[in-house]
Amino acid sequence: MSVIKEFYATPSRVIGVCKYLLKIKNHRENREKLCQILSPGNLLERTIKKSKKSDFSVEEEEIKKISREMIKEVIRQCIVMNLLLEEEDDIAINPQLSLTHENQLPSVICNLFFSLKNPANHDFALALAWYLAQDFYNAPGNWTDSEQKLKEQVGADLLEFNEGRYDQFEYWSCYLGFSWRNNLLAGKKNTKILIPDPTAYLRQNLNNIFENQIDRRIPLGEFINRLGKYCPVFETGEFREEIEQQIGLREPNYLSSVTSIALRRLEDEGLIKLEGLSDTSILVLQDGSGDSRISHITWLGDNTNGGQP
Repeated sequence: MSVIKEFYATPSRVIGVCKYLLKIKNHRENREKLCQILSPGNLLERTIKKSKKSDFSVEEEEIKKISREMIKEVIRQCIVMNLLLEEEDDIAINPQLSLTHENQLPSVICNLFFSLKNPANHDFALALAWYLAQDFYNAPGNWTDSEQKLKEQVGADLLEFNEGRYDQFEYWSCYLGFSWRNNLLAGKKNTKILIPDPTAYLRQNLNNIFENQIDRRIPLGEFINRLGKYCPVFETGEFREEIEQQIGLREPNYLSSVTSIALRRLEDEGLIKLEGLSDTSILVLQDGSGDSRISHITWLGDNTNGGQP
């Protein structure tokens, strides 16, 4: 079962497990001790007291069971995605990931989710590829609209949303830098809308896509091919190709409006330079501007207005 189907496995809980393990010797802990530390007795006592004051009271043992099961399931999902390893009675951060700080987690988790060697979270990858392929100006922003459009475009056989799965999709896509939430105030009602926008993900990974070569100009087509291999939910990537065969929204030599706008935002931040230097190898950005025939892209690196995080 993947994170999109396991409602306990939210980004904040996964971060909590990793933050603790990163701070201790050898980044490993006994499984039972880890569960006790991350779901301590005083927290259970507060939950029990709160339950007794509410209209819906839960037995103390049931609360303890639920709380322990929650953290156990989070740990299990971390093991499934290969973020953590299970070694006899211990839980440890996978040493092959070279994970030393929580700031690395979004990129590390993306690589694990999208790894072609581990299909555990490929349902999330396909859902994300589908969402990034939508029209930026008309993308579904809530569960009801997403469920309807998903069924219209790909059917229930490939992907399926329900309210809980959509919540997980929203949590993870925002945390990993592929979307963000916008709160719209209509009268007295505050409506939360999800926006497809991978600018944050691209900003964090430009150095990897450009192989740390600052100020090197490359064809935009080469950049997109590199991007699709590095993160296969983008154009030319395996998950994106599978989705686009179903929905067929993008014309040849055109980038999606979502990718186009993300690149323009990075250009506005001073992180990249987009140029139309050749008519032989252009891609068209669907960004609403008049001159969007782009042939080359340059990563400007740290010596820019926007800087590199």
